[in-house]
Amino acid sequence: MLKGTVKLSALALSLSMMVSGCALADWAKDTASLPSLSTIDMSKLSPEERAKLEAEIKEDQARLAAEKQSMLEMSLTHEIGEQNLQFKPILAKLYADNKYALLWQDKSAEKQFLREYAAMVASGISKRSAKSLENLSQAEQNGGLTYDVLLTDAFLDYMYYSKNVSQQAQRWLYSSNSYKPQAPSDEQIQQWLSAVKNNDVLTYVEGLSTDNLHYRQTIQVLSSMISDSGLTPTGKKLAINAQRLRVIPDFHNGIFVNIPSYQLQYYRDGRLVLESRVIVGKDQRRTPVMYSKLSNVVVNPPWNAPTRLVNEDIVPKLRRDPGYAAAHGYSILDSKGNSVDPYSIDWNKVGKNFPYRIRQAPGDSALGNYKFNMPSSDAIYLHDTPNRGLFSRKDRALSSGCVRVEKSSQLADILLKEAGWSDNRKQSVLASKKTTSANIRSDNPVFLYYVTAWVENGQTKVLPDIYKYDNVIGNSEINWNIVKKYL
Repeated sequence: MLKGTVKLSALALSLSMMVSGCALADWAKDTASLPSLSTIDMSKLSPEERAKLEAEIKEDQARLAAEKQSMLEMSLTHEIGEQNLQFKPILAKLYADNKYALLWQDKSAEKQFLREYAAMVASGISKRSAKSLENLSQAEQNGGLTYDVLLTDAFLDYMYYSKNVSQQAQRWLYSSNSYKPQAPSDEQIQQWLSAVKNNDVLTYVEGLSTDNLHYRQTIQVLSSMISDSGLTPTGKKLAINAQRLRVIPDFHNGIFVNIPSYQLQYYRDGRLVLESRVIVGKDQRRTPVMYSKLSNVVVNPPWNAPTRLVNEDIVPKLRRDPGYAAAHGYSILDSKGNSVDPYSIDWNKVGKNFPYRIRQAPGDSALGNYKFNMPSSDAIYLHDTPNRGLFSRKDRALSSGCVRVEKSSQLADILLKEAGWSDNRKQSVLASKKTTSANIRSDNPVFLYYVTAWVENGQTKVLPDIYKYDNVIGNSEINWNIVKKYL
């Protein structure tokens, strides 16, 4: 360890009893620039001595940084007392850097943030966020720096949530206690501080929310559903589904599939150009919540059966009757693409992992006439189907995860015409049964989402919870009077 390094923590303890938090923070900054061994001529040291010295310097610098941070946190405690903070290390530095000035001067921005945060808490996704809101409410009457720091603490939580919920929606909004508050990035914090400096906090806070009109209408009614006994059952469904709506942009451009509604809606410039029934994944093979963009249309697509479907569904049927392959147009292919006679396989020796691929030929496959590709880590896409009678069923959670579109021909017409295809060309390619693809010329985002309750033009809409996602969210530890106060 370097000789003569100041032992800050002991000195800080005595100083904290005598001076203000600002003075402590300033003193911590000054001690951060203690001299190092820069005066030593490193070139005269052996490699071993140099490595040892550099390690000592690095260790000492780390210790100094830790002691400086400890000083800053002690300074914050000196100013506001002991508080149950989520992000005390960040807050200590942030407020010291700003001389403990109040950061929440814009009351409109504060009100907007607290409404959004209360709506998030009402969803039940975070017990810790609910506690932060409760702490805020208790400190509000006295106001001052303590309330300001608690506001910022909660805001950092909300900022992280807002910036990441679109990517984490499947995990955070469809399972219990999956959301864990974390600090936003330094860059995001600096963007907010810049908004504070420029008196533009309201614009920044509004930018963290969504322009989805159904979300706005839904959170507007939540307070009316809170009584002394808590949130009503319908209110609980609306609260969690409001958060699911916030990851969906307003219905202006793109293909939107609300999974439990079994419906596809295609918007262009705010106009609904196509609406179609769809078939989604069964409960055992759920269609995931996801965002992507259409990349191309495949006419006469072949179908390569997914591995899970092969092992769990097709192989057991082939084991009972190898003739099942021919009856359903399946080709069994080895690793080189050679066809394998199903009667030549010893099915009794086939284990859990089938060593061959199973494929249906173009024009006669389970994908029907069209496949609409989009990048997906789960290999999910939209497609046609030859089994069109299933669209008349009320419960259409029947697929292995991909989305079957009843009006796939109309969807293909729109996209292929933009790619320069005439109707005659489309019909000619279909008749040839040859696989042909066309790149999509327009921007077509695809949103597969799962919302079972929302408010639209004053009316509450409720759908069956086909995957039982609504039941896994718990909100038993929420102070509903405080939530209602801020909603």
